[in-house]
Amino acid sequence: MAGVTEVIDQRPSSDPDAPTAVGERRVVDRLDPRLVNVLTALGFGLPLAGYLWAIWKYSVNVIISDQLNDVTVVKASKSHLLPWGALWTQDNEERMFFPRLLTILLVHTDHLNIRFEDFLGATMLIIAIGLFIWAHKRRSPSTPWLYYCPVAFLGFSLVQYENALWGYQSDWYLALLALAVAMVLLDRIALGWLVFIAAVAAAVVGSFSSIQGLIIWPTGLVLLYHRRRAAPFIYAWVAMCLVSVLLYFYKWNTRTGAPDHTYAIHHLWAAVKFYLYNVGDVVGIPVSIKTGAGNNNVLLFGLVILIIAVATLVVYGIRRDEHGGAPVGVALICYGLLFAASTTEGRTAFGYFGASASRYTTFDLLILIGIYLTLLGRPAMLEAKPDAAAPLGELPSPSLGRRASPVIALALPAARWIVAGAIVVQVLLGVQHGIQGSRDTHKVQEEALQVSRNLNDSSNGYLRYFVDPYEPGTWIRQQLQTAEKLHIGEYANSGHSSGASQG
Repeated sequence: MAGVTEVIDQRPSSDPDAPTAVGERRVVDRLDPRLVNVLTALGFGLPLAGYLWAIWKYSVNVIISDQLNDVTVVKASKSHLLPWGALWTQDNEERMFFPRLLTILLVHTDHLNIRFEDFLGATMLIIAIGLFIWAHKRRSPSTPWLYYCPVAFLGFSLVQYENALWGYQSDWYLALLALAVAMVLLDRIALGWLVFIAAVAAAVVGSFSSIQGLIIWPTGLVLLYHRRRAAPFIYAWVAMCLVSVLLYFYKWNTRTGAPDHTYAIHHLWAAVKFYLYNVGDVVGIPVSIKTGAGNNNVLLFGLVILIIAVATLVVYGIRRDEHGGAPVGVALICYGLLFAASTTEGRTAFGYFGASASRYTTFDLLILIGIYLTLLGRPAMLEAKPDAAAPLGELPSPSLGRRASPVIALALPAARWIVAGAIVVQVLLGVQHGIQGSRDTHKVQEEALQVSRNLNDSSNGYLRYFVDPYEPGTWIRQQLQTAEKLHIGEYANSGHSSGASQG
């Protein structure tokens, strides 16, 4: 009876990611459950605590760079609660309608304290990573929680310190959260119209939070394809995508943002290297703005990630999977690759220095996260299928699918080891360079704080050097003086006038 029970317990189930081979056991199954619980708690707790610690230690309540534009929005909101013109105005390539609404809300609650905004961004990141994990776990209930710890280490990596320590980047975290919500809703076991409309709403919020939000639409289409959703859902999703894109680019100013949106097309080899460097520098190795010299190891790392990502899409992404967790990972890979492509289109002219920007890593890391989540399960082509020749009532052979695809069956373990190695490299180097980058960012922001608090004694040259190198010093001064009058940011408790000295 014991032998029969063992066979029955390992028959194919509704969870395609569960072990199916007779006698197959995972490493975690051989460990003491108490040890597994401890490792799981540490695996989630350590990266999360490290991320929050970095914000607490290194964030500064100071308005710098692009966030100076928020001053204009806040000023307009004093006359009209919802200043539609200011909310809709294009900022580089961004339509930041919903983040600007959030800014107005923060002004009326905490006078736009940037440190609070940093923690708000962290909250959105935590929810987004949690939803990605839940979406996969829901489709793969047999996967131990311990196996999701690498997702936490990647998702809360300190290499994204530019986003973590710059409140203005909360728009990117809002787009990431919108992606997670849309995916969780679209990937429900049963999809109804109310849930579908909620997913569309999440995609719209993401689309008008940042240009990266537009990538939510093709990403959602991946899930609709894999889950074999009814045609009306697909048609409605595509239609809303077209409406969002048309509205986003209505009266679009092509002369703002990137110096030349055709540069990548006319410099294809430079674009290829930029793309690989962008994908590979999730380890956070800085590039000097003076020399612009890249690191060949980062290029190679990016190439390895790209090859495995494409191979994973070929093996797991073409054949539909209606039940397993793999499509969640496939969708994230698609999002990450498309994000890197959009960055390449607009920023190739900046070379390796532009490709190594810390703020891009938040979305670039989705490629590794997606690969990992996808490889947790078996491809559909390797799943056991009923053996028509087997006697009635006999279990199907779990190795039948494997014999049909021997190359993939052999390559899959190797791919998993390579991805595990890539994650270890990212975590180790990410901690090292992330902490150093956080320290450097903190130092620069502290200097900007001193300069902005002493406008009378700060020249326009100092304002450009410490606050925003891309804008005229006179404009920076005007924005900071307006911020002081509005008592926002570093001026929330200011009771004196800075004056208008040009220095």
